[in-house]
Amino acid sequence: MLACWLLNVAQLGIGLFILFVTDKQLPAVYVLIVAIGLVQVGYVVPLWRFLRRQGKPRAAQGMLAGAGVTAVLNLIFDYKAYGPGMFHFWR
Repeated sequence: MLACWLLNVAQLGIGLFILFVTDKQLPAVYVLIVAIGLVQVGYVVPLWRFLRRQGKPRAAQGMLAGAGVTAVLNLIFDYKAYGPGMFHFWR
């Protein structure tokens, strides 16, 4: 779980760095920071598969657990911050 969360912190750091360097990349910043629960799939799934192939099933489960917790917290935060209008496609 810690490895997943450290990668998430690195992703947030990259998003904030892009935000402070230029304002031309606002869509990228939005995706990196607000949609972290979705973007993390791009690095969690390959790492999960790698860990399973290396014979480390507990580490792979921890990676998935960390990603799940991050995704749920991201959904809750986005719902609180942006309201139900952001989730209109669920109706």
